[in-house]
Amino acid sequence: MALCNTPLRVGSLAASPRAVLPISPRQCPRIKGHGGPQTAAASASITLANHSGISTTQAPQQTESFLSRYALGAPLGQGAMGTVVSACDRVTGEEVAVKVVAKQSNAGRHQRSALHREASLWRRACAASRQAGRFIAIEEDASNYYIIAEKCNGGSLQQMLDDRGALSEVELSQVAWCVLTFLSDMHSQSMYYGDLKPGNVILKDVYPCSSDPGCLNVRVVDFGCSQLVTHGSPLRSLSGSPLFLAPEVITGAYGLPADMWAFGVMLFMLICNRLPFWLEPIPYLEQLDMDSIHDAIRYNPVLFAGPKWRGVSEELKDLICGLLEKDPARRLTAAKAMEHPWFESTKDMCTLAL
Repeated sequence: MALCNTPLRVGSLAASPRAVLPISPRQCPRIKGHGGPQTAAASASITLANHSGISTTQAPQQTESFLSRYALGAPLGQGAMGTVVSACDRVTGEEVAVKVVAKQSNAGRHQRSALHREASLWRRACAASRQAGRFIAIEEDASNYYIIAEKCNGGSLQQMLDDRGALSEVELSQVAWCVLTFLSDMHSQSMYYGDLKPGNVILKDVYPCSSDPGCLNVRVVDFGCSQLVTHGSPLRSLSGSPLFLAPEVITGAYGLPADMWAFGVMLFMLICNRLPFWLEPIPYLEQLDMDSIHDAIRYNPVLFAGPKWRGVSEELKDLICGLLEKDPARRLTAAKAMEHPWFESTKDMCTLAL
């Protein structure tokens, strides 16, 4: 979110020196979502300057200090630019998630502009979709910025994947319907989300639980890569997480279909804990340079290989192939994906969980 000369690191914050992409002074890696640590190159995002078409010049809120109103609790996630912690309103008792971003002495108004830009797009997303994590406020004091949002209690899909190795197809269908609803809502308002991956999708409630349905209801968080799309004007800024980038993002002219590509990569990853264009495990991909990653995305076929694909339905494979169509003009849209036969048996249950 902050604007600096920091290079993008693919993978963990201590990735191989070969996995470094120089980016412009108006871009930098940003903090992960509050779902906790993420895996491999999925954890590193490229953010962008203010190409959203919205005003981001706002004065600091003149209210009582954040720390006098909220008691900070345990950390929920750690990233290159700050920490996400739980917090409790001292008056109402409401628990929230707070992204704490230290002020950078050399960034000044550029850092404030980037954070307010993210907050403005997050507000728009909340108005568009119930599946967006609820934005509450952005505040600051002399030392930090505080982005205050709904606290979800189930952890991220990345944590679930790390703990369990994979989701079942039934579990995946419920999660996928919620995320697809979010994308459909965003795209109907010409909003490009820009960084879909398991670490940015948070379970609203602890799973498994006794209530049915509802345990696998999710919220999407972290809007630092989001942009508004104008018909006929492609987006061009390189942003997102490298292993989830659509081919057209790499070549520099893209739009809403790039979100659908990332959705397909995420479905593939959640069912087998691997990525679509490599047979190697994700940690191996930390060692790849960006050219190798880009070439695999652009030219390799989808590889349904390995024991975790045994028993997976042909309908799910067909859906993934439709999402990972390299030609964005032929790729499934959110509306078309919602009509796919794979969702037929779970659509009603998923709708009830919203």
